[in-house]
Amino acid sequence: MLILGDVLARHGISQATLAREMHLSPAAVSLLVRHNQYPRTIRRRDLRSMACAVLTKLRVPIEELTDLFLESESPPVGETEKLPALPAKATGPRSNAAPSGNPTPLERCIEMLLRKQTLSDAARRKFGIFRDPFEDPTEAREVYLSRDIRYVREALWQVAAGNTKFLALIGESGSGKSTLREDLEERLRLENRPVRLIQPYVLAMEDSDRKGQYLRSDHIAEAILHAVASGESPRRSPEARFRQVHEALIASSRIGVQHLLVIEEAHGLPIPTLKHLKRFLELKDGMRRLLSVLLIGQPELRDKLDERRASVREVAQRCQIVSLPPLDANLGEYLAHRFTAAGLDLAAVVEPAAIDALMQALTIRQRTGAGPNEIAVISLTHPLVANNLLTAAINQAATLGAPRVTAELVRAVREQMP
Repeated sequence: MLILGDVLARHGISQATLAREMHLSPAAVSLLVRHNQYPRTIRRRDLRSMACAVLTKLRVPIEELTDLFLESESPPVGETEKLPALPAKATGPRSNAAPSGNPTPLERCIEMLLRKQTLSDAARRKFGIFRDPFEDPTEAREVYLSRDIRYVREALWQVAAGNTKFLALIGESGSGKSTLREDLEERLRLENRPVRLIQPYVLAMEDSDRKGQYLRSDHIAEAILHAVASGESPRRSPEARFRQVHEALIASSRIGVQHLLVIEEAHGLPIPTLKHLKRFLELKDGMRRLLSVLLIGQPELRDKLDERRASVREVAQRCQIVSLPPLDANLGEYLAHRFTAAGLDLAAVVEPAAIDALMQALTIRQRTGAGPNEIAVISLTHPLVANNLLTAAINQAATLGAPRVTAELVRAVREQMP
């Protein structure tokens, strides 16, 4: 049985539910889960992508989707039997070898989480690459700005300036959210703007104590005090502490300072803390609001801010949401910009046709219904994913002695990945 079966059982998801969501027959899903037999009508890579998309929709944590299609070490269980809940990341890395002893590649099913690729020494020597074009930008001019990214960048600027009070930036893993947050910090520094950034540490933040550290409103209060009045110790009682926060914000605001609370990985915020953000937003000095809030997170954050959820309706109605889309047609321009920033010529390393092949390789089609035309096109042309795939192709080109990365090489490398 596949680990997929363990995950279904652990979360109380029946094979029939998975089959219905993937538009497959229950028998096909049963053969896949119990005997590792894939349907012949769908490519394995596409089926794995569909399964991961469905399980994500059904709120299975991302960290449990890594090894779905490896053989399970547990005996088969009934569909409705639940396994004990495991803490996040409690299991160590699994062996790439199948139970039979024949080695199999680690099948990572989420394209968004392609394993980090690094340029080999052979690739660096062959193509004269001294600075990796895919490393994180170190200055503002290295940040690629398409029309969509410029819009998101300006939205972040407006919330920092206090013109927008509550903003949520949502994007897939690897879409460039953190890069834009760093760009905002750099821009504020270069323009010498009186904006105080308040950034609570979220190293182990999860939305429940069972999964990790629960970020509470008093943690946010402590972060505000540390940023605005670092010489003060937080008072013990909650009433006195929040009064202290209010007074510190008033004092700072009256000397012309704007305050921006930035919470990364905000999809891990618990619902009670999301609700409490409204109270922070309501802190005023007369008619002037003292604090703006920027949430940065993955698409699960959009679900938490759904107005149909009565528990967060008041917060969701006050929050402007901006999304960071895939690069799509801007992929070639993005790559050219990154290579130029590293002192390289993209055309000397990658053929133009390979860029088109890269975009095609990062576009998947998923059936949404039984009809022949009920197909959704999903683009995965986010910077991190594109960087990883092209890096792997450059390494392969160096291994084969190819003068440049070709479209055929990109397709071949993509087929070897999940």
